[in-house]
Amino acid sequence: MKRVLFLILITNSLASFGQSLEQTFDFANQLYIQKSYQNAVEAYKRVVYFDSTSLYSNQIYPKIADCLFNLEKYQESADYYDLAYFSTEDSLLKDTYILKKISCFLILQEYDYAEIELLNLGSDLPDSLEYDKNFSEAILRFAKEEYDLSEQIFKKLTSDTLAINALFDQNTKVSKISPKKAKIMSMIMPGLGQLYVGDIKNGLNSFILSAGLFALGVRSAIINNPLDAAISVLPWFQRYYQGGFKKAELIAIAKIQEKRYKIYNHLLDEVEKGGSFR
Repeated sequence: MKRVLFLILITNSLASFGQSLEQTFDFANQLYIQKSYQNAVEAYKRVVYFDSTSLYSNQIYPKIADCLFNLEKYQESADYYDLAYFSTEDSLLKDTYILKKISCFLILQEYDYAEIELLNLGSDLPDSLEYDKNFSEAILRFAKEEYDLSEQIFKKLTSDTLAINALFDQNTKVSKISPKKAKIMSMIMPGLGQLYVGDIKNGLNSFILSAGLFALGVRSAIINNPLDAAISVLPWFQRYYQGGFKKAELIAIAKIQEKRYKIYNHLLDEVEKGGSFR
């Protein structure tokens, strides 16, 4: 509804004041500067629609892409960076748009597309774009679990290589956590797998609950008979026992992701405070 009203407003403005494409383009730029990104997109698209000679395309496509990126519409943003790429013959601008498109793909976790775009970059980049390329590739390699290569590239981005070494040493320890091992350990003894990955609370809960049900079953078998114990207690014991070792595996996976996320953020912090900025 807001978009329709905005288009009506633009149309009325053009009709009332004879606004030219250039004036509409200037108006869109003002909206862009004011960070009114959605309205800027609508105004830019109007210029593109009426621009039969494609006079403004090479200026508008990157602006629309930037607006969409700020609106967190990353797939659409990547599409417009693609249009921006084909609207210019400037190799430096082409590489700039590729790098911005790579950023979109990294956020969308479309890592294969990001890798393809890295291959499309020119071989002789200026220092500022070379930095952006290394930064994007360091993130990509980490995301694809190519940690040795990621570490090498991160070291190019900061002078504090000792901090990078320490963080990747932590990551190596994280890689040694085995969800399968956590599951097997909890099959041997309920709660052991959770304790293995450092989840003490869930580990103790699983052990106490399973041990309590086992003790209740034994007591029921002694007081009544084994059949009664099997009927009344065994289904519950089986349910919590199986749930315990399955949960241990899921907790291990979640712990790995959590620890990796922290390491990744620390790596970005190190680059930010010690990087060779443009």
